[in-house]
Amino acid sequence: MGDDDTSDKGYEIGGLPVWYHPLRLDMWHSLGDIQRANLRERIRAEQAEAGADTSEPAVEKLYRQVEYADRRKRGNDYLPIFLNNIRKHHVENGGIIFDMARIGPHLEATWTDGIALRNVFPWRSAIYVHVGETLEYDRENPASLIEGFYVTHSGSPLRGWMLTFVTNYPNWDRREHEMPGTTRRNFCRYVAFTIPEDADVATLNYKKLKVIGDKELAKQASLWHLARLGTNAMLYLSRARPDVQGTMSMFSAETSDTKKTQIYECGADELDWSIDWSKATLSPGRWIVDDPGGEGRPMVTRWVPPKGLLPPDREKYLKDGGKVLEFNARNMVAKE
Repeated sequence: MGDDDTSDKGYEIGGLPVWYHPLRLDMWHSLGDIQRANLRERIRAEQAEAGADTSEPAVEKLYRQVEYADRRKRGNDYLPIFLNNIRKHHVENGGIIFDMARIGPHLEATWTDGIALRNVFPWRSAIYVHVGETLEYDRENPASLIEGFYVTHSGSPLRGWMLTFVTNYPNWDRREHEMPGTTRRNFCRYVAFTIPEDADVATLNYKKLKVIGDKELAKQASLWHLARLGTNAMLYLSRARPDVQGTMSMFSAETSDTKKTQIYECGADELDWSIDWSKATLSPGRWIVDDPGGEGRPMVTRWVPPKGLLPPDREKYLKDGGKVLEFNARNMVAKE
């Protein structure tokens, strides 16, 4: 990812080349006063440039008109309240962030069959998983801009694992000069649904699940596709020895207006990094359940990662009844 992409998407904190949604969300609450002050300054500057009245009463009158118009477009209060509650529960469970951006494509190319999540053990009952640009096959589709998800265990109204998928924030470096309504709309681009803990994640009818969040975003996303990525992240963390490493970020993640957390990078030492994800033919990854868990025992899984197939291997693999995944820059297709 080049410097321009990094600054455009806001994946930077304290000079580090990444940024995580929970920390951006923490900073949201301090932005309002700064944005309102900057709005007043913009109005004053525009008045001065036009040779108009720059007195405090005149500026305040225009400010109130613009701020009121922005407030009327902010939409349902439930959306930000829900997201803040998800983050609150995340913080109460330690606020751990797992950075799976490097292994995200490998997880996405892994199939999950015949597995339920009753005894899955993703370290806490609330975590955040960062997958970065894993889903960016089509940059024109907002659903491709999902950069991570909160995993939250839910007991009501449906017992299972709630997955809250959040998008990136374009032009984060301009946040202090935006209108509060714009910031709110950016943060409210999320989709949440709960996978029942007894359901087979591969055969569950995702169209019947209650979806919370941005309805337009949900229409453009494949809920089954998202659920598979979220499920694979949980199964990855349920392995006997997941490749999870603390990073230097965990010591410097506390900045102004964010809550201190621990950040772990996943999969740094175990995968084939030679795969060209802009054009790849793979045999899908799969999961082996060594212990389904129960009676206080967590599930224990093993991961067989996806493997690149050369043309001769591909033909033999297909002849033997296997399926392949073909990746290119804009989409992923499973072919028999």
